[in-house]
Amino acid sequence: MADLLRYGAPTVSCIVAIIALTISIRLNRRQRQITRLEIARNLHGELISDAAMKDRHTLGTIHWQNRPISSEGAERGEVMCAYFAMLWRFERLHAGRKVLLEENNNVHDIALTILDRQIQTHVADYACTFHELRAKLEDSNKNDPVVDDRYAISFRELRRSLADTTDEDTRRKLMYHTDNSETCGCSCHKVTPKPPVPAQHSRTS
Repeated sequence: MADLLRYGAPTVSCIVAIIALTISIRLNRRQRQITRLEIARNLHGELISDAAMKDRHTLGTIHWQNRPISSEGAERGEVMCAYFAMLWRFERLHAGRKVLLEENNNVHDIALTILDRQIQTHVADYACTFHELRAKLEDSNKNDPVVDDRYAISFRELRRSLADTTDEDTRRKLMYHTDNSETCGCSCHKVTPKPPVPAQHSRTS
């Protein structure tokens, strides 16, 4: 009995340690997954916040009505602010998504899969929206160019990264938008152009 206790105790302790280690590893993996899912949720939340909804409405109204931006009044300034606000949101989204990818050795896990599924439509839509709104902004004032190179590059990188893991139709929307409406399949190009809205001047007190 003494020999059994002498040699058996270390074996039991080893088994207990292995079980504890296994449980700890599983708990750590579970906590890491929860953390990554929370990050993905927050990144997607950038695009559906109340502030983003207002900016999307500002841009979407002009885009889908296919009308010019008035160079008078407050409209051009409001559109410019919304344009850059949305670009910056996509830049933050791209940066956060890159961290999730690199942290996971560029392998898609459930967090990345869910995030990509949630943002693909938004990104594909804005491939056309940004292109068209930028042209309309510059047409409305030739002396005030839209300087968005750095942010536009970030958005293009996001599109390319998403295109690697999506279906062919979405990949085409992400990658092949041009200024040729016959090449771009977005339905906005089929909308009959609307006239500009009357200029709205802010009241001075």
